[in-house]
Amino acid sequence: MVLWIVLWVVILIVIMWFRVVPPRQVDIVLLLWKPVRIKREWWHLIIPFLESTRRQVIFDRNLGITVDWLTIDNVRTSVWINVIYRVKNENDAILAATFDIDNPVRLVQSTVDEQLRAKIFTFEHVDIFGKREEIGMEIRDALKVKLSQYGMELDSVQVTDITLESSVLQAMNRIIEEEKKKLALVREAEWRKAAQVLDAQADREVKKLIWEGMALQRMEIAKWFRESVSEMKSIDNTLSAAAILEFLITSSRLETLEKVWRSNAKIIYLNENLEGKTTSLVGAWVETMKS
Repeated sequence: MVLWIVLWVVILIVIMWFRVVPPRQVDIVLLLWKPVRIKREWWHLIIPFLESTRRQVIFDRNLGITVDWLTIDNVRTSVWINVIYRVKNENDAILAATFDIDNPVRLVQSTVDEQLRAKIFTFEHVDIFGKREEIGMEIRDALKVKLSQYGMELDSVQVTDITLESSVLQAMNRIIEEEKKKLALVREAEWRKAAQVLDAQADREVKKLIWEGMALQRMEIAKWFRESVSEMKSIDNTLSAAAILEFLITSSRLETLEKVWRSNAKIIYLNENLEGKTTSLVGAWVETMKS
């Protein structure tokens, strides 16, 4: 029986005297409710009945906050903010965070809410999506000052999401779709215009090549006529250039008609003042030969 009593006394003493501090936490030892020392992770002893402890965490705290407010053009907007903060691992900061403020979470929420509502009201709804960085920086600056007054420090502030009223979002999506359609039509028109320009350039090049080919063909024909006239005059000097040219043209005409006949083609041959036209043509070639 005595052994059991002794055992229970020992257990009671251990419970009342002995304390274990987990990692990333601290114990503030109070002597008659006044802080006297701070014990970090490991074990320590206190004086029963005279001393007590208050525990404070110094690891990172992750807090998500949502603020609903109106933009300057009266559109309800919801902004999601993620805040990471911690108590500084310093004795004065630990005491301030434990005794100078009742609820750190409420402090962060109220500061973010105040700053964010004021900031949202400075934007129109179409501009707010591009202001994530600006919103985050302004809240970060305000929180950093506020938390430092109570022994805490800010790690980061992130704007995780921004949404507008569903009706406004639907209207914006319709506008974006219309803009995409207009852009597609403009690009298609530009493509067609470019294709037409390329077709016109190609057609111009083809025609140019055809005319150049015809010009070269005429030059070769003229060269053949010239050489033929010179060769026939060398055989019979009494023949005039006009007579020789008329003979060559008539022979060429008959040869062409023979080819047409052999190919079973149908042609309409208009003979209007043939002799006069032949005479004019012969005269032109005579002038060419003289030159």
